[in-house]
Amino acid sequence: MLTLVAVVGSATLSACQTHTKEESNTKKADQSIDPQHKDSIIFSKPSVLKNNYIGFDAPKAINAIAAIENEYFNDIQDSYSRYYGTVWRQQAEVTYIDGHATSTFEKYRELVSKKGYKVDSMHCTIYAIEALKAGLGNTFAEVENHHKRIWRDREHAGWSIAHILTTYYNWSAYLIISKESKEYTVASKNFKKSKKYDVWKQPDIALEAMFILENDQVRINSLLAKHEFGWGFSDQGWHTWITRFDMLKECNWSGAPSREYQESWDKPLFLKTKFLEFYDYNSHIVVFPPLASSE
Repeated sequence: MLTLVAVVGSATLSACQTHTKEESNTKKADQSIDPQHKDSIIFSKPSVLKNNYIGFDAPKAINAIAAIENEYFNDIQDSYSRYYGTVWRQQAEVTYIDGHATSTFEKYRELVSKKGYKVDSMHCTIYAIEALKAGLGNTFAEVENHHKRIWRDREHAGWSIAHILTTYYNWSAYLIISKESKEYTVASKNFKKSKKYDVWKQPDIALEAMFILENDQVRINSLLAKHEFGWGFSDQGWHTWITRFDMLKECNWSGAPSREYQESWDKPLFLKTKFLEFYDYNSHIVVFPPLASSE
């Protein structure tokens, strides 16, 4: 039996906010079995496509994330993954097994170390950065230099990376927003005035186009269909994610590293949802690398 000795408030956290189960339409993990390894789960199929971007390798980015996701979903079947959500850790560090001084997190770390792994924290932006790092290769060090010059030691954010990619690397940003968004009026005015997305007290992000979720679903899907990879964030940066064509892929920072620790399996560490079925937020920026050929 576990005893919770303290409550960690998530209100102090400023990114990757996760909505409640009632508010979310995010789908459960769509898992399939590898026919060659019947006990193996494939959450994300690897990319076998030819790269079609300038300065970015989309298959490498997709495959880096697929490797992490597939390892996680296989490890949690009857064991422990090295990956865990940062909010889950905060709870696990103050949860103790009755009669013992060892926290749930300490016990988990011991179990993973016996497998020869070091535990590895995840939240939405860390997850997306793993993909970006793989796709950019050596160029990622340049992105880091830009980030440190502008924001010093501040952590990566969806909007900070989007600003760098559009300003220095010719990536193209698109605003996809619902009329129900609290920032619809301001964001649409800014687009009409200067074709920019305004992040509060931060540099603007140049926009190529604006789409309204209620009216432009065909155009949105057409745009997504051209791109194996996209960097994205929602609602001023509350959440960061990536896209793989019309699929939005994300990390849930309250996700646990095993079935034993996961209170509700509706929310594992990694999730994927059709972009137009992602209802957790009403305002999105998605940024794509420059295509090698005009389309």
